[in-house]
Amino acid sequence: MLVCSWVWSWVLVRKNGWCIMIAVFDLDGTVLDSSHRALINENGGINIEEWRSHTAEQILNDSELPLADYMRFCISSPEIRTWICTSRHLQNADKLLLQKLGLYDVDLILSRDKNDNREDVPYKLAKIGKYINLPNVKKMVKIFFDDREDIRKAMKKKGFDCPSPHYWNYYK
Repeated sequence: MLVCSWVWSWVLVRKNGWCIMIAVFDLDGTVLDSSHRALINENGGINIEEWRSHTAEQILNDSELPLADYMRFCISSPEIRTWICTSRHLQNADKLLLQKLGLYDVDLILSRDKNDNREDVPYKLAKIGKYINLPNVKKMVKIFFDDREDIRKAMKKKGFDCPSPHYWNYYK
């Protein structure tokens, strides 16, 4: 169960008083509700061209989902490295929204480059792959939160614990 996984992870990060856990969060459908502006393609991913046309006003109308509370907990814990790995190309409005919700002060943000049109799974694997093989990262407990099953499957193969979204609503 996810709550047990979090407790287990918390016990591990407290051991020796230094960081041994990385928590990676997707944004849309995971931490943020952007469903009011989401247009999904046939693979369950976002329609990138449509997504890029959203205005600051539309972006600032996104709201938080229950997992945002746990993300804030991770951000506030010096023993946990908190990363964002999103398919969004972060604009100023995205950064303002994350700041407003207390979700911006993370250790690493992996976001889509303006001209990157890859599907979400290969995109996220490439982005995260640059970091997870670093010697200090290999030793850490790694947890990845994403609403998409295909992304969770791919990240599990890379050594992440990827809890099902079914459990996220129990956190609040």
